[in-house]
Amino acid sequence: MSNLFYFSWSPDGNTRFAAETIAAKLGAQTFEIKAEKPYSSDYGACCDEAKPECTGKQLRPILPIDGLDAAQYDVIFVGTPNWWGTMAPPVRTWVTQNAAALEGKTVCVFQTNGGGRMQRVGKEFAELVPNSKVLPSQAFSGGSIRRNVAALEKFVTDRVTVQ
Repeated sequence: MSNLFYFSWSPDGNTRFAAETIAAKLGAQTFEIKAEKPYSSDYGACCDEAKPECTGKQLRPILPIDGLDAAQYDVIFVGTPNWWGTMAPPVRTWVTQNAAALEGKTVCVFQTNGGGRMQRVGKEFAELVPNSKVLPSQAFSGGSIRRNVAALEKFVTDRVTVQ
């Protein structure tokens, strides 16, 4: 049984689109990781707020996901925007809080970016959950993601086959 967790900066964001597309292909439910204090909806202000958190590998408090037990899933997909070469702080927080539940699980990480490619997202994710089987991560360009549904679906097919 698999499920999908993600953080997206905006309601119509690229990571949300990717998460919903991947979940539809999987037949999985999505769980949104939400910051306790949302980032500014103004891009520049968001960058000013998020950059020091990202470069400092800081955690950002998140809201609980009611009734969720990540330990009940065998395969877990996790989506994040790539911010300054790494995962968004709310995702880092969720992974840190759920590291024990992720132990021994197969984890599939995907990220959206504005041109930064994968950078450190997959590597740093794997470091946070060393006792999990983290499959090769995948980066998707935010600028073309809505035209690349086939690539999102292939990501799912490739990961489900590898397990």
